[in-house]
Amino acid sequence: MTALAGVLVVVGLPIVAVVGLLKLVDALQARRAHVIARQIEVTDAIHREFGAIVAPIVTRARGGWRVTLALDPRDPHAAAVVDLAARVFGAAATVEVALVASPTAERRRLATQNRDRIASAMSA
Repeated sequence: MTALAGVLVVVGLPIVAVVGLLKLVDALQARRAHVIARQIEVTDAIHREFGAIVAPIVTRARGGWRVTLALDPRDPHAAAVVDLAARVFGAAATVEVALVASPTAERRRLATQNRDRIASAMSA
């Protein structure tokens, strides 16, 4: 009887370990898929309302969500985009929205100023 119990432990323990690891991987993949679905939801809402002005990055943070937007805080649409991103998650969710000025936005703003200066200098 002890030999049978020993065989069951030797054969059964690796099977239980593999099944447990597969369940863990499945749970992690489901969690990642949920984060990706939320990111797509926020991106679609912003693009529907304002066009393709920013692509948010959504992550989990402190029992809630963090939305990072590569958007200059001085942008005229910044407050409305932040409000929309928070509304997508609903009132019950804890949402933290962060605006991060992207280096490309600064270059774009400088390029516009330079074109305006050149145009005004040429017209004078």
